[in-house]
Amino acid sequence: MKPTFQLTIAILAITFFTACAEAGKVNESEANNNLFTGLIIGQQQGKSSVIDSLAEIRGYWKGGFCSGGSCTSFTSNVSIVQDPSGFGIWASGNSYLRIIAVDTVNRTFIYQYLPTDAWSPNKYTKVIWTEPKTVGCENSASKCFYYCTVFPNFATLAEAENVNLSTYSSADPTRTGCGGFGWSKALFVSSNPTNW
Repeated sequence: MKPTFQLTIAILAITFFTACAEAGKVNESEANNNLFTGLIIGQQQGKSSVIDSLAEIRGYWKGGFCSGGSCTSFTSNVSIVQDPSGFGIWASGNSYLRIIAVDTVNRTFIYQYLPTDAWSPNKYTKVIWTEPKTVGCENSASKCFYYCTVFPNFATLAEAENVNLSTYSSADPTRTGCGGFGWSKALFVSSNPTNW
């Protein structure tokens, strides 16, 4: 074989292999745009799915405490709402906390404290709730539900998701079942809270 012919074959082979290696590749800028678009869409779907999952308890409520067979002191404000940025929010008293996970089958959600929280910065808390009822609600409320905050606050989301809830029970929420105490109770005020 002549050297020119061998060189031509080598050049064609290199060109062929290079073309095959480049086939199907996406421009880096285009790939980054696709990733950014996917993240935004995923974030929007995540926001709506969290707040939609809380439809049965979404709204503004007055929270009280249960002990010894009765529930009293309905003085705290409890809001389960969507904030202006679209995320689900648990606002109770002066706390304003982002809901980051919801399990509608087991009626639990997890919220996270802000990094600036004085007591539990960046920690996670799981809340259990019961199906809202329209009977047995104090102060002539049209509906109510019980809820229990699982303690302690968790360092990671995985710990909060996987906490053992076998000792928690809503069988007698006015007396016990929430970490050795009665549950809290929320009385319905409005579907659309105006302040948190």
